[in-house]
Amino acid sequence: MLKRLSKILSSILHPSLVPIYLVALLLFADTIYDMFPMRIKFYLLWVVTLYALVIPFVGRALLRRANKWRGGRIKHLRSKAIPLLLGTCCYLLCAITLMKSPSLILFRKIAFAAAMSELFCLLTLPFWRASLHMTAMGAATAALVAFNIIGVQSMFWVMMAVIMVTGMLASARLYTGRNNGIQILAGFIGGFAVSAVTMLFF
Repeated sequence: MLKRLSKILSSILHPSLVPIYLVALLLFADTIYDMFPMRIKFYLLWVVTLYALVIPFVGRALLRRANKWRGGRIKHLRSKAIPLLLGTCCYLLCAITLMKSPSLILFRKIAFAAAMSELFCLLTLPFWRASLHMTAMGAATAALVAFNIIGVQSMFWVMMAVIMVTGMLASARLYTGRNNGIQILAGFIGGFAVSAVTMLFF
């Protein structure tokens, strides 16, 4: 039962979904962005979903197909690095797409923070293999801290809830054996650090 719940939690908090959750929170919670017209909200959600979920999903599917065609000769490290590189490029393209309007600066920051989080995991892949799940949650936590600091709206309780859920996710990743303690700690600290710098200074 616990193993199943751990897998469900890992699926719900998949790294590709976390930026979508953050954007939806800004658009539909009681923030200044709640005043956007509905068509703009759905446009922003679609753009983020396209670059965070759809294109990377297709890319990973093609990579698996290519590996199958080559008889599994794509090395494990390369099979991890290619999706991370694709994710970094997709989030950068998302940030560029959102440069059309100054009012979207916070959404661009989220996309850029996601790109830097993916790049962090890519660069540390040969050493720590930081947990991508925890990197995404660390980045989300830093973003919520920044939201409270820059005055988007008071999201203190949302931030506290995310911290609690992050702890649950860390336990789930440990319980299922998908990550060890060093990978979880490296992922969370790395994601928090790159996201905090991006949100506050870029």
